[in-house]
Amino acid sequence: MAGLGIAAVAMLLASAPAEPATATDTGEWWYEAYGVAAIHNEGWTGAGVKIAVIDSNINPDLPVFAGRNLKVDPRPLCAEVSSPTTTERTVGAGHGATVVAQIIGSGQGPGGIRGIAPDAEVTFYSLGTQTDEEPCTAAEYGDQLTAVALGVQRALDDGADIITTSVAGGKEPGDSDVIANAIAKGVAVVASGPNPTTRDLAGLREYQGVIVASAVDEAGQLNTYDDGRSLVYPRTAVVAPGVGLTTVGSASGGWDSAGRGSGSSFAAPLVAGALALAEQRSPQATSNQLVQALLRNTGKEPHELSDDRTSGYGFGLAWPANIVGVDATTYPDDNLLVGRVEAAPTAAQIEQAAARGSAYPPVAEPSVTSPTEVHPRSDDDPTSSPAGPDITLIAVLSALGLIVIAAGALVAITVTRRSRTRRVAQDTRERVEHP
Repeated sequence: MAGLGIAAVAMLLASAPAEPATATDTGEWWYEAYGVAAIHNEGWTGAGVKIAVIDSNINPDLPVFAGRNLKVDPRPLCAEVSSPTTTERTVGAGHGATVVAQIIGSGQGPGGIRGIAPDAEVTFYSLGTQTDEEPCTAAEYGDQLTAVALGVQRALDDGADIITTSVAGGKEPGDSDVIANAIAKGVAVVASGPNPTTRDLAGLREYQGVIVASAVDEAGQLNTYDDGRSLVYPRTAVVAPGVGLTTVGSASGGWDSAGRGSGSSFAAPLVAGALALAEQRSPQATSNQLVQALLRNTGKEPHELSDDRTSGYGFGLAWPANIVGVDATTYPDDNLLVGRVEAAPTAAQIEQAAARGSAYPPVAEPSVTSPTEVHPRSDDDPTSSPAGPDITLIAVLSALGLIVIAAGALVAITVTRRSRTRRVAQDTRERVEHP
């Protein structure tokens, strides 16, 4: 891992400041290992940074969000869903709430999750809770974009600084143009890597320029398959804690209890939060420079820039304390993730996105009989149950399923309009325990 070696990284996590029993019991080991309290005491809390979270659903009135700056876009991303929030502790709502709590959690409520960037401004873009059999068609441009890509575009339009998503949502022809928009506009997009049960699902993690975050455990080891093999995903940019963490609510106890969960879903928001700390620390830095700070300062000790795709660790273990310890403006204003893999968007798409101001659609549809149509924009899971002393694995968070993969990543201007049934899946699996 970036010159440190897996054993060294395991030692760094294991030798982090001793954590109280309550932190271990509730799966908050990452907070102590990262020394987050000390980072906050130095004044780095993500204040003034706008983070967009694209996920399944959420209950914004939970104690874990008390006093935090959280908004929910009023219009769901899926056309088939009528409400972006719910008071019911569904799989999707538990997933979305946990992801957001990793960023801005107040420490209140069951589990007491404390966020890595508690003063950041979070806008939640909701897919809406659905079952495995229910479709999800993007509420706008449904024949061109997935619902997740629509969320990215809405977040760009609303001025997000950082965008993160922990759901796999398939592909549509226009998705690459949306990622090109983000790159051209200088907005970092973080996406969760796959889990053992979601290894073959498509999503934003397959596009170049996206920061793919994969999960490691307390010993610095990658998430594993049931047979013990490590899940190595070559597109991983960085790894972050994501195994055995606290979830908001549980399947058996609703919002009144907490459980444990594992998956790359938890790694992505921690990376997004770390970038928010970096942006607060270096407000004059470009997005490229902030990402440089993230990738060049992985692990606890200084090292040369190193990208080991074959190991599944990419540039290494995201390390927030190092990121806020440097002035990101001293790094080159170059995107280290563009050209790293052979994938869309192309250089031409990125140039076109810059020329059009990162708007969507890329080419306005002509009309000779009426004015140009205005397309509305808006701002904008784990399941768990109580267990005894031994934590057991339960159902993977795939309640939302997989959106049918359609078209190629390099489709040009013309697409055939069609209607599809699409589904989404969260990049988490859960194991549970009452703290």
